[in-house]
Amino acid sequence: MHNPATLNIIVIDDDSEILDLFKSIFENTGFNLFLANSGIAAIEKFGEQHFHIAFIDLYMPGMDGLDTMIRLKEINPELIAVMISGFRNENMLERALKAGAYDYLYKPLDVQDIFGITLKLASQLGIQNDPEFL
Repeated sequence: MHNPATLNIIVIDDDSEILDLFKSIFENTGFNLFLANSGIAAIEKFGEQHFHIAFIDLYMPGMDGLDTMIRLKEINPELIAVMISGFRNENMLERALKAGAYDYLYKPLDVQDIFGITLKLASQLGIQNDPEFL
């Protein structure tokens, strides 16, 4: 198991407002945040960096979030994927969970939900950052 000192998070969403939200949430946490506006851009980043957690929009043009997650987990099977969706499509979310997603969050996103899941996963991974928001 990878035991890093710093949590690496990637957010994959075609909506720049969502990327900006994550950027504002994590800017003072001590966690490393990477942003990608498509599945293809995320796959390229996976060639350069090891990620622990990916927040992935389920509905994106081109490669959707489910296909993106499957490809990313082929590169890094230990990746923890949290799906994001503005649509309550239980069938699609169930498919994502069966394909290996850890959990999902609905838009509009709640900052406390994002903090909660991130801290829980960091703890499970044994990463003891001391984020300012604690």
